[in-house]
Amino acid sequence: MSRDLDIGVTSLSDLQPVTADGARRTPHQRVEQIVSLAVLADELGLDHFGLGEHHNADFVVSSPAAVLSAIAARTSRLRLTSSVTTLGALDPVRVYQDFATLDLVSGGRAEIIVGRSAYPEPFALFGVDIADYDEAFREKLDLLLKIRAEPVVTWRGRYRPPLRDAVVMPRAIQEPLPVWLGVGGTPASAARAGRLGLPMILGYIGGTPAGLRQLADVYREAGARAGHSDNLRLGVALHYFGTSRARDPMSLYPYYRDFLRPKRPGAPGFVVEREQFALGLRPGQHLMIGTPEQVAEKLAALYEAVRFDRVHALIDWGGLPEDAVRESLHRLGETVAPALRRHVAPGGAAAGRQVRRVPSALS
Repeated sequence: MSRDLDIGVTSLSDLQPVTADGARRTPHQRVEQIVSLAVLADELGLDHFGLGEHHNADFVVSSPAAVLSAIAARTSRLRLTSSVTTLGALDPVRVYQDFATLDLVSGGRAEIIVGRSAYPEPFALFGVDIADYDEAFREKLDLLLKIRAEPVVTWRGRYRPPLRDAVVMPRAIQEPLPVWLGVGGTPASAARAGRLGLPMILGYIGGTPAGLRQLADVYREAGARAGHSDNLRLGVALHYFGTSRARDPMSLYPYYRDFLRPKRPGAPGFVVEREQFALGLRPGQHLMIGTPEQVAEKLAALYEAVRFDRVHALIDWGGLPEDAVRESLHRLGETVAPALRRHVAPGGAAAGRQVRRVPSALS
């Protein structure tokens, strides 16, 4: 491939006030943990840090750009992105301004991943009928792309007031400011990303690589028909934890169950049974949880199936102990990432990339 493989991490900022092991964590402590993980990812030589946006009490970050600006002040090379921005419920003018400001603060390291949202709260908060969520997203994505291309915008739509010769400031350093499209399992969304020539992040939270390959094919075929083949980039977002050889991965099950279960009656989520978690740990399945060697092998097999350009590894799910998450992040930066880069580009620039080793309790 012509570009180095981009390997980074993300946090959804989920909050368990009392974790599966009985520990307590305040929202302030959780935000501090997220910032410290991003700083460590930068020190380990990883490529990007993503931060989710949510608008309910189960998460602590509703404004990724604000927290990413704090991270920008303490890092030097890490690219900083939302993961994802719930664009259908928001004002694209404000979204562009927030991330253009982040781009200025970070010296040109900002990105946006936009998505439709799996949660109802932002639509109720910002006055968008959830029945219109796909059409609102389509329209607002069109406006966001217009704003990033043109500093003076004239536009009319259904879901926000019209703009007439509107000057949208500040402008990002990057031209254009990178906008990725986050896609769950909907072929129509993958085709939309391809038609627009946008880079796409595919969520991989179940099944085998073959299912993910079908969506990747839809994306690339739509992009080819629209003349965008040379511009397409594909990322995969997945659940990761790097264990020691002495730790049974099944010991992580209570945290994973707590991460995904509905927190209130009628709330989004689902219960992962122990047998389902065990299945996901097997070779050829979706959970990137195990020793660094096991995870690297599974990622290499996923690469052969999907040919991705970016790995977006969720690292701090379910209230996992902070020390364990940091050790897992060390394993990603020091062992998994170099092994995957060697697999993707044997003998090439990616294989030769050096990872700055940070002192670890594993050392």
